[in-house]
Amino acid sequence: MAEKFFDSFQIGGLKIKNRLVASAMFEYAADNGKITETFLNHYKKLSQGGWGLIITGMQAVSASGAIAPIMINAAYPAYVSDMKKVVEEVHSSGAKIFVQLQHAGTRTFPAEGYDKFSVDDATEEQLDTVIKNFGKAAMNCKAAGVDGVQIHAAHGFLINSFLSPSMNHRADKFGGSIENRARLLFEIYDSIRAGVGENFIVGVKFPFSDLIEQSITPEESLKVCAELERRGLDFIEISSGLVMDESKFSFTPRIGKKEAPFLESAKLAADNLKIPVLSVCGYRTPGFIEKVLSETKIAAVSFGRPTVREPDLPNRWRVDKSRAKCISCNKCKDSVADGVITCQVEKLLLRSKNL
Repeated sequence: MAEKFFDSFQIGGLKIKNRLVASAMFEYAADNGKITETFLNHYKKLSQGGWGLIITGMQAVSASGAIAPIMINAAYPAYVSDMKKVVEEVHSSGAKIFVQLQHAGTRTFPAEGYDKFSVDDATEEQLDTVIKNFGKAAMNCKAAGVDGVQIHAAHGFLINSFLSPSMNHRADKFGGSIENRARLLFEIYDSIRAGVGENFIVGVKFPFSDLIEQSITPEESLKVCAELERRGLDFIEISSGLVMDESKFSFTPRIGKKEAPFLESAKLAADNLKIPVLSVCGYRTPGFIEKVLSETKIAAVSFGRPTVREPDLPNRWRVDKSRAKCISCNKCKDSVADGVITCQVEKLLLRSKNL
């Protein structure tokens, strides 16, 4: 009997060939915000690895909202024609591709010309510009032929900082109640939907917990997700955590033998929503994944770091069901010097073989 994770599933009107998703991993591969041959080759390799759906690393909705010049800017003049080449490579292997859209907030590049503002000091005029830029960037993605976009509302960037009560201390319409703290996300979604129309896939990467004491609650998270669904959202990917480091607060923890640390949150979302819910983080063994997909309402599982160590993991699992090789060391985040996200463990192993 074929494994359930190789079954197809639907997001909106889009059929995806299997339930193994290459989740967004920042590529470190842009050239002053522009798509490069290295970026193209990275997605060519991923698409040939057997993933049903590939979500790009976060792309800035404007040049001023980028985390660094090595982050793709979805608004530069040749973006549509350049991104079309990436889409063609991914589609040629039978995979689908979504672009993850982001404004980095306080994590924007610390240089002149960048919008480095926090949740509490952002003006309504600045936020209105950000909202409009999300809509324009999504329209560029649609023009490039991508299958959908994902709003990155997690991991401590701008939207997450509004959702989190530990970061949002505003006293205006963007602060206080969860309805107000989620207002920026709702208005960004509405801006995107107005630009791309009803039939284009729009999803959200959502932080079900900040993994700190003063956190968004499960009840608040469900309320936001339900409202997004009511507005027409097509899917949600459930994550957690404000930062990317090796602390216990990280959204990329060293999982050891424990798999899927955010599974319970994804199950809760799937039990309360009608749209597909993707569960991300810490999936490593086929048997466990099969159990999750068979016994819960979760539509698919997403992989971040394992895609860096083994870009061909789905193909490998068709013949070899051993655990994914990724050891969750988080060293792939130290890839700037490599020009593209790279497994540092695999790099060392290769170097030792060549000595």
